[in-house]
Amino acid sequence: MTETSKPLGLRERQRRAIEADLRAAALKLFGERGFDEVSVAEIAAEAGISERTFFRHFPTKEDVVLTLMEGYGLDIICRLESQPLDRPWFDILRDTYTGAYDVEVTMTGERSEELRRSTAQVMKLAQGSARLRAGIDARARSWQDDIAQIVAHRLGVDVDQDPRPRVWGAVAIVVGMANAERRAAIEGSLEASPAEAWDALAELLRPPTGS
Repeated sequence: MTETSKPLGLRERQRRAIEADLRAAALKLFGERGFDEVSVAEIAAEAGISERTFFRHFPTKEDVVLTLMEGYGLDIICRLESQPLDRPWFDILRDTYTGAYDVEVTMTGERSEELRRSTAQVMKLAQGSARLRAGIDARARSWQDDIAQIVAHRLGVDVDQDPRPRVWGAVAIVVGMANAERRAAIEGSLEASPAEAWDALAELLRPPTGS
């Protein structure tokens, strides 16, 4: 059962509403002035709440936007855990990423198109902020470890003894980040499907044909 199939209580609805307002305020200010030039106090004021309330919801300034990416990461993990194992892992990972891209609502209950637009904006902002980029990299490493653990479990191997799980975890993150950065570079276009990035990797791995 997904989170969206459960009724939400008043407190949870209020929490989500405040966090959505904070994200919207942060993305607006970051888009106007850049990530490093905006303070938590300014984000809180734009959202109409106190700075103290901000920190009840997000421990750092970068978390207010990086939590957007967590929804996508969780969706990838959920899909990967449910994929059948009767195909090569390259195909499994490709279908996991493209499946997460093609739906209207993620398995964690978020609107996919809005999530992709916001993620593209965050990736673009990170091009001008080492602090935000470090936050993205930290989350990517966490997802890479999660994917490696899932692959190891489903292959029935030890993640520290068999190199395949960590290799596939790294491949998944590199391809996913490459696609996200490409999407950010073309102003958040929704046309940059992850299928194109996986197809590009397949082409690079294909043995060269003889002349």
